Amino acid sequence: MRRCRLGRTGLLVSELATGLAFTAAQGEDVVDRGIRMALDSGVNYFDCAPYYSAGLDEQMLGNALRGVRDQVVLATKVGYTEYPDGHRSAAGLMRQLDESLQRLRTDHVDVVQIHEADFRKWWVEVPITAEEAMSPTAPLISDDETYDFAGAPVVRFLEDARRAGKARFAGVTGKDARQIARVVEALDVDTVMIAHQFNPVMRNAAEFLLPLTAQRDMGVLIAAPFMRGLLASPKYKWRAAPPVWADDKFLHAYFACVDIAEREGISLAELTIRWILGEQRKHTIVFGFRAAEEVAANAQAVALGPLPAALQEEIDALGIVHPLVFQGRTTL
Repeated sequence: MRRCRLGRTGLLVSELATGLAFTAAQGEDVVDRGIRMALDSGVNYFDCAPYYSAGLDEQMLGNALRGVRDQVVLATKVGYTEYPDGHRSAAGLMRQLDESLQRLRTDHVDVVQIHEADFRKWWVEVPITAEEAMSPTAPLISDDETYDFAGAPVVRFLEDARRAGKARFAGVTGKDARQIARVVEALDVDTVMIAHQFNPVMRNAAEFLLPLTAQRDMGVLIAAPFMRGLLASPKYKWRAAPPVWADDKFLHAYFACVDIAEREGISLAELTIRWILGEQRKHTIVFGFRAAEEVAANAQAVALGPLPAALQEEIDALGIVHPLVFQGRTTL
């Protein structure tokens, strides 16, 4: 599997990365098989977070990587912390990272990331309730507010973690490309992981974020490229009965991609993966898994390389910059 330089970090990472997000529910045997299949396929980038399965995903990942830790690039996150006002406490975030390192069986991660950096809770000075701290639908940062991004405690934590050798590099993650761009513009971070916002249908990351990351030579990780399965297998029933959030603009772009995949005799999942491979401003694509066979299928698609130029350009013309309704919120 081809490896790319992860922006200014200089780390060489596989074009396919493996993430564990609530995978522990499948059992340790599935996790072990999936990680082993990823390693055998040439994957060397692994991502997790303490929020996933209350730390159990990190623990299983650490167990699965025993003996090969020095051969992989390992990333985790901070956030969703129940420490009192933890999102506004550099010391509390360091305690959370220390606990992650114990579960991951290592003394450092290669990349530590702010989990959902587009959440308002990171950047406001008012106390955050425990309910908001742990909610996956907490308020996002707003155009109607200004924030002291650089002065937030989490930024001090990132500096402390790098200085202490507990993290080599720092990054942010999120689902709202436009708001994540505001954060990236204000901070000195090395990587950005953007979910649901760059694929054959949705191009919000290309519009709002990728020009900035390219300018700053940042590492770019495209996460959740299948949009929770929408681009893994066609939703044919949506032709007659689309979900309430899917307007005509979205449906036109979506079914145009479905039709192209059928015309070319390839799966929608393969079309998605190989189209993303053609984007030069990204460095790796992060996939989760529920079965080890999914890891192998994604690796096989990556091995085929980018789509032919004419097909790539045809799909390029279909993508939309469009609000995305996710977890009850609209992001752009």
